[in-house]
Amino acid sequence: MLLKRAVRWKLMRSNPVADCERPRVQQPELNILTGVEIARLWTAYTQLEHDTATEEEKEWWRIARTLTYVALGTALRRGELLALRWKDIQLLESRLTVREAFVKGRFTTPKSQAGRRLIELGPRTLQHLADHWQQTLYKSDGDLVFCHPQLGTPLDPSRLTRQHLRPALRKAGITKPFRPFHDLRHTALTHEAAAGNPLTYIQHKAGHSQAAITERYIHAAQVMFPGAAAKAEARMFTAPAE
Repeated sequence: MLLKRAVRWKLMRSNPVADCERPRVQQPELNILTGVEIARLWTAYTQLEHDTATEEEKEWWRIARTLTYVALGTALRRGELLALRWKDIQLLESRLTVREAFVKGRFTTPKSQAGRRLIELGPRTLQHLADHWQQTLYKSDGDLVFCHPQLGTPLDPSRLTRQHLRPALRKAGITKPFRPFHDLRHTALTHEAAAGNPLTYIQHKAGHSQAAITERYIHAAQVMFPGAAAKAEARMFTAPAE
């Protein structure tokens, strides 16, 4: 972009990189939690909360568990989760609006128009949020959904990962490489694809501006969730002949 602008301003006669071939982007392998691992993770959170001596620590474990399962239910990015406010959630309509992101200690708007979106909440995610609203001290429209339980200030994602998310993964016996926030999002979107939801729906839920970005989850679902062909045949060929 800089060189194009320099040519346009007549600071250069030609763009020296115009004929260069771009290197192929190597997408990292997706690390996905299976349904069994997701269930084990819930049990691990519950046990860790139960084994904690103080009520303050129990509250932190509950917040971490709710945050984890809302992440799985919504496929929101880390910054989008941490910036959620109660005015963004319509519990009666089962909807959530993404308006902000909390990145590097400050609130900002989504990177693209696709990032600002309205998504549907499933019944379990809706129940997690409703239970959290009942238990939090901060319930006003402008309050953060996930915040410090005594101060109402934004959460420190590094501390949350180090002290709660990673210990819960270890407790659940999940030893494969797993980035707590990034791969929770990958898990959510891959399961969306495996469930047979349309590409456009998954793209909108993810906040992707290009369908090509979303297609990797379609491919991952085909690998991670075998048996899709048998399910399709069962749907197509079970009706009796006329």
